[in-house]
Amino acid sequence: MLIKLNVGGILTKNNDVTENTPLTQDNTEDMETRTLELGGLAGTFGTADHKNLGRLYILFGLTGGFLSLVLHLLVRLERINIGETSILDFGSSNQYFQTWSLSRTSLLFFCVIPLILGLATYLVPLQIGAPSIAFPRAAAAAFWAWLVGILIHVVTVFSDGGLGVPEPLTQFAQGMDPEATELSILSIAMVAVAVLLASITLIATIVTQRPQGMTLFELPLFSWSVLVATGVWVLAMPVWLGNLMISWVDFRGADALRYGNVENIWGQLSWLWSQPMIFAFAIPVLGIAGEIIPVAASKAQRQYAIQQIGIGALGVLSFGAFAQPFFNADVADQAVFVGMGLLVVLPVLIFMGGLADTLVKGKPKFSAHLVLALISMIGLLVGTTLSALHVSGPAIGAIREIDSDWLSGLINWLTDLQGTVIATAVMEHALISSLIASIAGLYYWSPKIFGKKMNNNIGVLAGLSLLGGLLLSAGSNLINGFLDEGDAVYLATSNAEVWNQDAVEFLNVIGFIGSILLIGGISLALLDLTVSIFLGKGSNDNVNNPWDGHTLEWATESPPPTGNFDEPPVVNSERPLLEVGGGNE
Repeated sequence: MLIKLNVGGILTKNNDVTENTPLTQDNTEDMETRTLELGGLAGTFGTADHKNLGRLYILFGLTGGFLSLVLHLLVRLERINIGETSILDFGSSNQYFQTWSLSRTSLLFFCVIPLILGLATYLVPLQIGAPSIAFPRAAAAAFWAWLVGILIHVVTVFSDGGLGVPEPLTQFAQGMDPEATELSILSIAMVAVAVLLASITLIATIVTQRPQGMTLFELPLFSWSVLVATGVWVLAMPVWLGNLMISWVDFRGADALRYGNVENIWGQLSWLWSQPMIFAFAIPVLGIAGEIIPVAASKAQRQYAIQQIGIGALGVLSFGAFAQPFFNADVADQAVFVGMGLLVVLPVLIFMGGLADTLVKGKPKFSAHLVLALISMIGLLVGTTLSALHVSGPAIGAIREIDSDWLSGLINWLTDLQGTVIATAVMEHALISSLIASIAGLYYWSPKIFGKKMNNNIGVLAGLSLLGGLLLSAGSNLINGFLDEGDAVYLATSNAEVWNQDAVEFLNVIGFIGSILLIGGISLALLDLTVSIFLGKGSNDNVNNPWDGHTLEWATESPPPTGNFDEPPVVNSERPLLEVGGGNE
């Protein structure tokens, strides 16, 4: 936090703690005569500067990612011996389920979302030429509410709380602490409210603070993807909050009727981690790759409008608040759900084709962020393809009447894929791809965010480790889905119909190795961030625009000063810096 005192002793604070206030040239010059910087805890806890908030989101998001992947590792370790719990069954009988559910909750709310919000909070105002984020104090309140809420949630789950217990385990639920369970529900609701508030500040920034000449069609692809993603979140997250609140109210009653019964709580919430909704948290993958790849190719993005349409289409096809099996058991067989599951692959495929066209016609420069961006796009494409496979049984079933004899066996086989761990494979591809894309963005924008470059070689190693982890972990779930391993892996009954138990357990060993690689990848990114940035070993050469970027964030200093820009920019295209540099179509 900066506090500026003018010669006459008038105290003025910058937008770290106040809303944006226009200053005249005279009083600006007076304030610059004396500057007092407050750092440490006072500067951290008092900040409302979008740049500081973005850095905090990123730091805690990477830390939360490490925690969630460790939990993911424990679950994969338990799955090596299907049919019984022998490793995680300590403290209480529902410990396995709570670890499984927390691994999903933390991967989304403690890793992917804060990384996206961190990059967006820092970069969106810069990309649109704004002096700050809209409602900076609301943005700060959103960050602290998110951090406090997610920490409380993790602690309460480890204190025999959590988001319910599966029905076959309900008779053993005496190990649950009702007060801890209640606090688990309230804390994750607090996190959801914080995400909504942060999303609203980003939407308001993009809608109201664009500079002269920048329409929505000239938004950089990352900012456009943030607008689409947060728009979907704002529409869907209140529905999820409604599920939480109904469960909480009923749970507090003397005798829970239905929604607050511990065996029903998770069932009402699980749609957030299922298709199509899970892809709403992977929309920024397109935006990040859409920024990195054209710059790496030294080429303007071809068919820019089509790329924007692709991002918007993914947003439409990822809205999943209607797809709640708890309230509609037949939703997986309904036309809208099946159609969205089939079509979601198209915008990703079209967008990737546009990136490939730009890359081929340019002169790509090898870099860690390019490798990571390509890996994230491939992972998302595979995830959407698995989504189409997951709903292919009902889709083919719609034409059963054409020739029921030869189609029946295929339809039944594909329909049996629903409810298997292929659903987990879809979730892993969406969320891990989003994690990889966020790390790609961290390597690409680290000069702008921290004033130093991260190590290129370590970034490539991190990308390869994350790619190997995704292939082994999600790939083993895909094959196990064909072997009929149930998605509710915490239940012995989910493995009753497996074709070959030895094969399933062997593939879970492969998935366990994949989890180790995922942890290795995020650990390398954390290590590089610590050494290159916090220990100051990273290069600071040409950090203002080291990659010859195309968008406005590269038109100011690194890190940017208070107010970001000396004067409001005027733009007339989505690639203003490339046009200034004489870039070609």
